[in-house]
Amino acid sequence: MIKYILILAIALSIIFGIAGCLSVKDAEVKIKKVTDMDTLFKENSAEVLGHDGAYSIPLKDGGVFWSFGDTLIGPSRRGYDPEKMLIDSWLAEAWAKEHITMISNTGLFISTRDANELLSASPVYFTKGNAAQEIISPSMPPDRDERYRPVWPMDGIELDGKIYVFYILVDCGASDEKGEEAELDINLYGTGLARATYPYTQFERVRPTVSPTPPKDPANLCEHPFIWWNNDFGENLTQVPAFGTAVLKKPVGGYIYIYGSRIEFDRDKIVHAVSLARVLPENFEDVTQYEYLVGPGPRWGKDPKRAITVFEGNSNELSVSYNRYLGKYVAVYSYAGAVGQDGKIPPGNLEEIHLRTSEKPWGSWSESITVYKGRKSCEGDICYAAKEHHEYCEQDGKIIYVTYVSHQRYFPELIKIELEKE
Repeated sequence: MIKYILILAIALSIIFGIAGCLSVKDAEVKIKKVTDMDTLFKENSAEVLGHDGAYSIPLKDGGVFWSFGDTLIGPSRRGYDPEKMLIDSWLAEAWAKEHITMISNTGLFISTRDANELLSASPVYFTKGNAAQEIISPSMPPDRDERYRPVWPMDGIELDGKIYVFYILVDCGASDEKGEEAELDINLYGTGLARATYPYTQFERVRPTVSPTPPKDPANLCEHPFIWWNNDFGENLTQVPAFGTAVLKKPVGGYIYIYGSRIEFDRDKIVHAVSLARVLPENFEDVTQYEYLVGPGPRWGKDPKRAITVFEGNSNELSVSYNRYLGKYVAVYSYAGAVGQDGKIPPGNLEEIHLRTSEKPWGSWSESITVYKGRKSCEGDICYAAKEHHEYCEQDGKIIYVTYVSHQRYFPELIKIELEKE
């Protein structure tokens, strides 16, 4: 089951969007130097053997809250070598089946905003007993009807003594005994919002002020009271974006800007695209007060179905932050290039980390540049979930820190990137 977020990254990363504010200019930034740092959170006391996702939210007290997707819990990685066998095959073996469990999400606090200290700092996970526990629990059993139905945290923000975390609701086809899936069977059907109130000991899911149409699959109806945006495909294969895949941590012009990933189809190509929403901080829990970028200008509207594309080529996870050194907004993500109907995957897909810049949160965004190519452990490995952690930047953003995840090694890996203006 660990492979599901990997498959989702591929499935949601192969969509193409042409509407709206397309990239029209160069990034006006160069990558001067990239340094591999180390693996994060591998040393912990919560029995965590690996996880992906790795979003971070800076807190007013100087600490940082991190959230993760599918998390392996157990005593050790006994008998596993990421360079010699696939992790899904290892998880299908008898010992792993008996000793390793997987939960769909976890979270932790860390006390430092110094990237060098981060490498050795002790993470404080949300735990039950000695083991990490889910921070956002689904309304149904995770393996209901022989399908895996996780809750995966996305980005968020701290506001007025509350941590808000957006999340996506997914159902996935079951694997066979070998840990292999016969068909790509993924359905992202909803997006929600969770909240923790200071001192941040427990998250609760926020019910929307107005609910969207129910999910198409009756088995997912129990989640409907918590769904803010229905992400099922509508007419003409349109999809409301899964808002919350990136959040600007400081208001701009009084508004908080929230990016959303979605699937779009264009002629013979499919690619993942990004749209944009905004809301006043005092209305953060009221979905009826959200506005969506529906045209250049910028032009805003109340219908999320009309949200346009601001850029494309990303996998569903990303980060957006304002970089004082560049004087621009910076988007960082794992590259997921356009895939044709023949299924041919372009070079660099879910290997490269890309960066774009913009003078405004809504664009227009520059063409992307490649900043790094992830280190694969073996031929079957992919490198995904890339994003910047802006609270750790140095020299006003001349030096930024980015994580990505190797599916084989399955922990966030930190890289240091030094930027240079053109």
